[in-house]
Amino acid sequence: MKDPLLPETIVPNEEFRFDSKDEAEEFYKFYAGKAGFGVRITRTRTTVLELSCNKQGHWDYYKPGEERVRERMSMRCECKAFVKVKWNKKKDYWFFERKRLEHNHPLHPSPSVTQYLRLKKNKDPIVMEVVDQMHRCDASHNTTVNVLSELYGGRQNFTFTEMDLRNRKAAAAREERENDIPKLLEFFSEMKGQNEYFYYEVQVDEQNVIKNVFWSHASQRAEYRDFGDVVTFDTTYKTNVYSMPLAMFVGSNHQLQNVVFGQALLQDEQANTFEWLFRAFQNCMTGSRDPRCILTDQDSAMAAAIQKVFKKTQHRLCRWHMLKKYRWELRKLYKLHDGLNIKLLTVINHPLTPTEFEAAWKELVDEYGLQKDDTIKGLWDSRHLWVAAYFKPLYCGRMTSTQRSESVNKMIKSSGFTGHMTCMSKFARRMLDFIQRTNHAAAGETHWSQVKK
Repeated sequence: MKDPLLPETIVPNEEFRFDSKDEAEEFYKFYAGKAGFGVRITRTRTTVLELSCNKQGHWDYYKPGEERVRERMSMRCECKAFVKVKWNKKKDYWFFERKRLEHNHPLHPSPSVTQYLRLKKNKDPIVMEVVDQMHRCDASHNTTVNVLSELYGGRQNFTFTEMDLRNRKAAAAREERENDIPKLLEFFSEMKGQNEYFYYEVQVDEQNVIKNVFWSHASQRAEYRDFGDVVTFDTTYKTNVYSMPLAMFVGSNHQLQNVVFGQALLQDEQANTFEWLFRAFQNCMTGSRDPRCILTDQDSAMAAAIQKVFKKTQHRLCRWHMLKKYRWELRKLYKLHDGLNIKLLTVINHPLTPTEFEAAWKELVDEYGLQKDDTIKGLWDSRHLWVAAYFKPLYCGRMTSTQRSESVNKMIKSSGFTGHMTCMSKFARRMLDFIQRTNHAAAGETHWSQVKK
């Protein structure tokens, strides 16, 4: 097949003269890109350069009738198209000594197809810097492509493929993971240099490898001094490349907004790990008292560590987790006893004093004959740890569950601050972005609350 109709000025000709071999090569590649085929260098010497169609030759490792050994078959079809570039020593120029422009396969000059040709790929450094910035900000692939589509006037005009963008992002992620711990410690040192009240603590194993990390920014420590009476603690989400549980100490401010007092990435969720973390939190908040109340789920390792470290702190269990623990048993009871669901929740949520709660509970149990039911007994035996009526003498900032910790964790993950491929050093920087965002929102609320009505 002959080349498509192209201006004579870009079609190789014996009359053309070039100052260098590279210039002649670039000319032929430009022509090939417009014609719609790829180029392969088949011979290069001091005075000679041969360039062929990338479908030149054939693949010897597959024979008809035999099983395929790879998913994609070879594109080579013994195309004979080529040019031979030679150097005229006497006159010091390069020219096309021989050429064959006919191909034995269809050509594809469409921009939407030629962008897949290696020779057509042109990654503008300015555009690639925009791409890298979007990747660093964890923009989705579709968002990145949509922005580039606006810049190029359509995806068909890209000088690269979408797979090139994915590969670039993956390469950047691999580079980020290299020397991850030194980069993390470098970030901590940078924060410490900017503000001496920044605090971090690490725990290493027997091989001197970091396994647990806790840190708290100066603004977080200040928030704890003001609002640290009640803390919720949770390790639900694993938003990083190492699947390390994210532990967060969360409270509420004077506007009942979530505030984060400190965060940690943990190797595991064992009692000794939590004990180390709680002591690190204590060391960080030196000069401030321990929380009056700490709310957690029913993790026994957490409970044991809290009892050892926060000796004067009242430990309470998350009401939602308590009911979730018995959810299947409760569903069976709800099916057997009409109206039990609403009445049970009313008894749990509305009594103002422990006496009122206990009286209402006894009345409910007697009404439905549940005195010997194991589920009801389990809820009753641990009532002091999770029923709101027993929290009345204790300031809890309207918190009866770990919902604040879980909502902060979920926001960090769903809002694009971190993801399952986030390395530790980047995770710490993203947490700073999140803290700055929450501080900005809190400042806005404070400003508007002072506006005269």
